[in-house]
Amino acid sequence: MRHRWTAFLVALAAVSLAAAPALAQDAAAKTDSDPTKPVLFSLRPEFYRVDDGLWRGQVIARYDQAMLRNRRWAGGKRGILLRFELPVAAADTPSTSSSGGLGDAYAQLLLVPKLSGRFAIVAGTGLVLPSATSDILGGGKWTLAPAVLPVWFLRGVGLAYVKVQDFISIAGDDDRADTHFMLITPTFIRSIGRSSWILLDSETKTDWRRDARTGVKSGVQWGRIVGRGVGLWVKPEVWWGANRDGQWNLKTGIVWYRSGGAS
Repeated sequence: MRHRWTAFLVALAAVSLAAAPALAQDAAAKTDSDPTKPVLFSLRPEFYRVDDGLWRGQVIARYDQAMLRNRRWAGGKRGILLRFELPVAAADTPSTSSSGGLGDAYAQLLLVPKLSGRFAIVAGTGLVLPSATSDILGGGKWTLAPAVLPVWFLRGVGLAYVKVQDFISIAGDDDRADTHFMLITPTFIRSIGRSSWILLDSETKTDWRRDARTGVKSGVQWGRIVGRGVGLWVKPEVWWGANRDGQWNLKTGIVWYRSGGAS
């Protein structure tokens, strides 16, 4: 069963990456990690090596929508950013048989009260929906995830932001454990030429239900525009420090931009 689901996820990832046309693109590179510039659609094949005999693979389908408008007074823009994610996942643990199916879905609504050429404030909430078809693929809880992100645009270089997001379960299966943890993710994105970018980030995860136990992971993403309105990226991550919630992750993505490409 494990090999069948692993082969399925690898095949799905390969199909998604092969779908990008090899066309020239002269627009500046944009990543789907920019919180102020939603894309049309992306597929994100990911693999998590949690521990010996404990792993998870998934392909996340993500859809973005934005409603932004110019301010009449005070300049800049404001608006709403919407996002929905649905993972197809497979996982295996030493104590259970491998399982595959849907993971927990995620919906997000972010407000942008201020967006100018140099700075933006993004704030709102996410909601984790217990849509997983197996206990090891999801948490079984409805979970609110309020977030705030100050964003700095570095003219001619890229951008930097810090995401602070708190996840707290509010309903769901009474037999499943409640969750309450906070993620703090400082991120720096630099453009390379007109068609590539590099992203550096670290993320702390503080579990409030475990005496504020905090783990840290860091990653490097490299991405490139490979077609008219299409981008690819790859990102390895490693856990480090005293409180590790995993060993390493490998994330990839294919991004379809809205009309106008990556401008």
